[in-house]
Amino acid sequence: MDNSSKTDLQRDILLTWRDNPNATNQEIAKACDCSASYVSQIKNRFDNYNEFDAMMDRQDAELEQMFGEDIFGNSGTAPPAVEPERPGIAEQWDEIPNNIPGLLIKLIIVMVLGYAAVQVGTTLFI
Repeated sequence: MDNSSKTDLQRDILLTWRDNPNATNQEIAKACDCSASYVSQIKNRFDNYNEFDAMMDRQDAELEQMFGEDIFGNSGTAPPAVEPERPGIAEQWDEIPNNIPGLLIKLIIVMVLGYAAVQVGTTLFI
């Protein structure tokens, strides 16, 4: 069974089990807020869960935390009929706060865009 077919709870159970191999089902259940019988069911279902699977699940969890839960698609659901309106570049720029960290982010963005413009310009005109 591949990583994308696991629920968040199943992934949490498996990672907790992998990180604490001597933990009882009850201890894992308490850590993951589920029943010990469900932990047993998941451990049996994914009995071949190995370090590579754990690494992939940790990476998926980190990506979902950084970019949102829908990073891997709609999880089998039909696509929305109308694409939701997203803020444009100007709105995103305005959302960056005008404090020191925000201004540093804006400076970095401007520097990267300037560097890219110079590189494109030199490529096109030389």
